Amino acid sequence: MKNSLIFLILPAFLILGVITTYASDWKRVDLGASTTDSKAIAIDRNNSSIIYAGFKQGLYKIINQGKDWELLGGGLITDINFLLLDNQDSRIIYAATQKGLFRSRDAGENWQKIFSGKDALERNILGVTILYKPPKAVFIATQSGIFFTPVNRIVWQKVASKLNDAAILSIIADPANPDFHYIISSKGLFKANERMASYERIYLSFNPEEEDSETDLDSEDAEGSSQEYFFSHLAAGRKNKNTLYLGSLKGLVVSLDKGRTWQRYPLSGLLEERINYILVSEKENRFFLATRSGVFDCRGDSCSQLYRGADFKNCHQLAQDLQDNLYAATDQGLYRMSLRDKNSPDAVVKNNLYHGQPSIRQVQAEAIKYAEVYPEKISQWRKQARVKALMPEVTLDYDKTVTTALGPSYDRVQVGPRDWGLSLKWDVGDLIFNGDQTSIDVRSRLMVQLRDDILNEVTRLYFELKRLRLELTGADILEGNSRIEKELRAQELEASIDGLTGGFFSRSLDKAEE
Repeated sequence: MKNSLIFLILPAFLILGVITTYASDWKRVDLGASTTDSKAIAIDRNNSSIIYAGFKQGLYKIINQGKDWELLGGGLITDINFLLLDNQDSRIIYAATQKGLFRSRDAGENWQKIFSGKDALERNILGVTILYKPPKAVFIATQSGIFFTPVNRIVWQKVASKLNDAAILSIIADPANPDFHYIISSKGLFKANERMASYERIYLSFNPEEEDSETDLDSEDAEGSSQEYFFSHLAAGRKNKNTLYLGSLKGLVVSLDKGRTWQRYPLSGLLEERINYILVSEKENRFFLATRSGVFDCRGDSCSQLYRGADFKNCHQLAQDLQDNLYAATDQGLYRMSLRDKNSPDAVVKNNLYHGQPSIRQVQAEAIKYAEVYPEKISQWRKQARVKALMPEVTLDYDKTVTTALGPSYDRVQVGPRDWGLSLKWDVGDLIFNGDQTSIDVRSRLMVQLRDDILNEVTRLYFELKRLRLELTGADILEGNSRIEKELRAQELEASIDGLTGGFFSRSLDKAEE
């Protein structure tokens, strides 16, 4: 799978300058102080002109896009990881820091430290969520498990589970059902009921074979590095709440069925695999990615870097207000960009150029389907092997007796009786270990390799075709044999993609022209 990302990145350098122009540049929000390493942003839902931003140096309240600001908490609230405003009362603010949890009930005028933890791991709070269903409670994600307390009476308890000692990166309410929460941890992605009484792991890694195994949640191997964890952030779709976007060290994965199945989401133009934060746009069918190489604006399977005016590299979090301003919490401070004017001629060229062409995700899915190398097939083999162990070996036999009597004056033959027999035999050992499992393991590894090869090839062809079409739009610089050769190569690439997808690519283009 890693190789497929190479083919996504190479064409990006060719198309980035053609399809990307921005009317607005990044502007640093000047707070009159040396404020760097911003990691958290929270926008007041009732008044989007009010923004709270957390820095290593302190917590700031920003009004009117930075025209007015004030330092909150007397500078005592520092090293902030996450900010949360109560949806029922935006004056209530929670600041999760490396030194504990702070709360204000009056829009930041006064603060109270409401959680300290017994050690440095418990004090380092990475996320906060509120359960609004009575009795209302606050849940916090720490580097050493999950804690909760009623809102009106601060009495903290630790959630008892095998995630006790895991680093919890965030706890996010299910937008389609607030009775459930998603937990991003150092041991994978989990889904829990409203009070965390029960939970199940729904995603572990990119390798489907690893998820099919019974990985010990208590094993140190599953824990990962104390500094970098494999998964980083989870976001839900705005229009379709069953869609989940999960960021990781190795790119983006998506589930269209609330976490039951996952698939890689290859993106052209994304220059950095590690994704820190995902912001799904409120008004348009697109999303923004915060990475160590800056901010990327993604629509469909193509991303463009928002680089103009950016003096930063590592972006930790993003937020968007009602005036279509995009805010970025970065290693160099807080930045703002206007998203209002996006009707550039280059964007129009891009839309016309690829009209009707299926996305890379659709092409890859059809290639996997056509080659019958989908992950579900491996699971089906394993189920059939388990069922086979329950089936007996059937033996059917038949016997008859033939009696002969010979004499000087007679010759007599008697046939019978006839006997039929049916026997059933089970191998008890197969119920414990079925020898077919070894064969399945070998076949599954071969299938995973074949699937990766097919995905790499169809991805390479897809983006080479995109690059050729961009070159063919330059009609003034392509003449004679050069243009004919490129057109023939484009037809060859379409035919190759068709061969890998059973004609899906051409059918999609023909349908768009009808």
